[in-house]
Amino acid sequence: MLDKTDKKILNALAGNGRASIEAIAESAGLSPTPTRRRVKQLEEAGVIKGYRADIDPEKCGLEMAIYVFVKLQSRDRRSIAKFEQRIMELDEVQRCDLITGVHDYILTLRLPDMKDYNRYLRQTLAELPGVFGIETSVVIGNVKNSHQILTGV
Repeated sequence: MLDKTDKKILNALAGNGRASIEAIAESAGLSPTPTRRRVKQLEEAGVIKGYRADIDPEKCGLEMAIYVFVKLQSRDRRSIAKFEQRIMELDEVQRCDLITGVHDYILTLRLPDMKDYNRYLRQTLAELPGVFGIETSVVIGNVKNSHQILTGV
């Protein structure tokens, strides 16, 4: 179970994955040695899964953020496995979540423009195995994108 100090460490790293142990220690109210030990324990426990660069997709030419809601024809194991296997092969799909409600999955895509999405929809998404329906929402602006993952600290 994470205590308040662990949560402070995680929030410091979520805000800056390249923060020094000294900076993390200051945020957590600890000295560097116990902070280093706690970070190592969090890594070994799999709480910290890795460190990544926070890349701006728009500056890489991927102007459009798109949410695609997918409904499958059948929810049997074979259909789900075939769909999910294919999704894992698609670089344009940044995230795929199994969801409750009317749809089965929500995909997060990044593409250059609507022309590219139109092509991708017709040539890739519509051809995914077991797909019964697709609905799309285009992100028109971002209101909040928090790096803080744990509240109450």
